[in-house]
Amino acid sequence: MTENKMTVRFYKKTSAQLTYVEKLWENNPMLVDKMPGTRNAFINMLLTDYLSIIIKNQDGNNKVTYEDLKKKLLTPKNTQLEELKRNQYHLEDRINAMFYLLLISNKVLAENGGLKELGSMFEYGTPEYKIYHELMNLVDEDNKRLFASVRQKNKQK
Repeated sequence: MTENKMTVRFYKKTSAQLTYVEKLWENNPMLVDKMPGTRNAFINMLLTDYLSIIIKNQDGNNKVTYEDLKKKLLTPKNTQLEELKRNQYHLEDRINAMFYLLLISNKVLAENGGLKELGSMFEYGTPEYKIYHELMNLVDEDNKRLFASVRQKNKQK
């Protein structure tokens, strides 16, 4: 391997961060597979990894700016937002089940003469309550099958 010697002057903040990470890894060796033997090797490892990330995300992609990439990498994932997304999917499932319930009930009611005998799907013990919960179980089972097949396809890739 050819070595290119270069002198680099670090800002105080950068130097403090390097020292912090170096001490962190020395005190917690499980955080890194192999701690470099010298400070020079340590800095080279960090710089090489960082540059690899930049190259991977920007090579051939003129739309990703350095600032966007930095923001993406440094912004913590919003767990509240992820929870809201999961809740949205559950609500969509419930809405789909309600559409099925609406279709079924309209078909049955049209065949039997109207809406006069329709009970509450939220009142325990009514036939509508039982149908609604059976539909919820059907939607849940359908989602389980879908997610299982998606996971299996992702494992095959």
